[in-house]
Amino acid sequence: MLFNSFEFLVLLAVTLLLYYLPIAGRLARVWQVGLLLVASSIFYGWENPKLLILLAVSCAANSLAVERILFWKGRDDPGGRSKRWLTAAIILNLVFLAFFKYAGIIYGSLPGAWISQDVLKWIRSIPLPIGISFYTFHALSLLIDVHRNVVTAETQERLGRRGMGRIASASDLSLYIVFFPQLVAGPIVKARNFIDQIRAKLWREIDWINVRRCLVTGYFLKIFVADNLSEQTAMLTIGKEALAASGPINLMAMLYSYGFQIFADFAGYSLIAIGLGLMFGYRLPENFNFPYLSLSITEFWRRWHLSLSAWLRDYLYIPLGGNRMGPGRTYVNLFLVMFLGGLWHGAEWKFALWGTLHGSLLAAERFIFRSRAGDLGSSSSPVRMLRDSVRWIYAFHAVMFLWLTFLMPDMANIGAFFKGLGSGDLSLPGQPLFALFVYGGMVVLYHLWGWLKEKHPERAAGFIHPLTEGALHGLMVFLILTNPGAPRGFIYFQF
Repeated sequence: MLFNSFEFLVLLAVTLLLYYLPIAGRLARVWQVGLLLVASSIFYGWENPKLLILLAVSCAANSLAVERILFWKGRDDPGGRSKRWLTAAIILNLVFLAFFKYAGIIYGSLPGAWISQDVLKWIRSIPLPIGISFYTFHALSLLIDVHRNVVTAETQERLGRRGMGRIASASDLSLYIVFFPQLVAGPIVKARNFIDQIRAKLWREIDWINVRRCLVTGYFLKIFVADNLSEQTAMLTIGKEALAASGPINLMAMLYSYGFQIFADFAGYSLIAIGLGLMFGYRLPENFNFPYLSLSITEFWRRWHLSLSAWLRDYLYIPLGGNRMGPGRTYVNLFLVMFLGGLWHGAEWKFALWGTLHGSLLAAERFIFRSRAGDLGSSSSPVRMLRDSVRWIYAFHAVMFLWLTFLMPDMANIGAFFKGLGSGDLSLPGQPLFALFVYGGMVVLYHLWGWLKEKHPERAAGFIHPLTEGALHGLMVFLILTNPGAPRGFIYFQF
């Protein structure tokens, strides 16, 4: 079920109405948690109810594992049983993820004599459960944090209940995993930042101003910007012959448009998720911080998909040693984390290549900027502005060109794209340029606003007025209703 579908709006309206029924006492919390579990199940299983089986198994298995980990950590555990439960649960989650998401690429990489084509065809026909990467990451975060004792005492008490208390414990854990605003594509939420929020919610506590800001901006980025841009960027996948025959202006217009589209699509989703969370009394973390303002790939990953970057840092980069084991090991860790992060995005080697190239640039930047760290603060203002401009041009175009490995089906198409860039056809394509300036221009304006807030916060504050903001949101709603793009699923639903 899509956030921009009629069915979802009906589900949302009914759930919200029932959620805030005037139920007194402890029953209010039980009612609200149960209702959200039902609504999340309808949302997730709307098109394929069979997927609910895997989701239920994940919730039940992880609930049992968390209870056992807490049980043994609260006692003398010379045999390391809590760690055994942790290891077993992590393996189970990763096996589920590998089977449903990566079996095709794993077995497809084996020599033909090792596996029959019929078996390989069957493996590749296994449907990918939407959002499996996201709720698996939630489960792993919960298991590891519980074992590390970094969750609050309140969370430990809630999840460690035994007997009949296990029902409430399993309900809280399941809500953390399946809460429908962030179930399919994030933001990835750490258990300690969500489970402690589970309590009876009141209508008067809703932060309607931020709800409006998130929902209007999110739907505007998705429906008006991303969906309209997608009608032009689809031309990037029409085939290598057509790409090679295209001119550089046409190709760059479509490439910039795709970079703006994927931002508007995913940032729009994240804002909608945050707004929906606020409607039900839950604060989800921000996921984007104006990433196209970045002056380096390193900064880009501090602004893009913040919840994934934080997850990779806390559960991969730091456990691997981070930057504590010397420069050489640091570069290897950066490379390995980004390789795995790229492969997380999809079960194709092109995503691993995308992550690998980002990891290589991260390592190179760390080496270059570290060696010149003493020079960065001594520049005069004009020199610094020129340097920052050059760095922004590098970072922006590096990100844009790396999106090719994210989008293109194979290296032949990427080669055809660059062949087209080298052609002498300098004709001006009407539709791609129109889409870039009109719809992509909204992303540029969005980032200019971010630049103003960061560099001149006092000036930005002067623009924030209820009437100005209300008029702007009214215009955005008008454009959503009068000029929506062709309805499309969210790009990150495939991950």
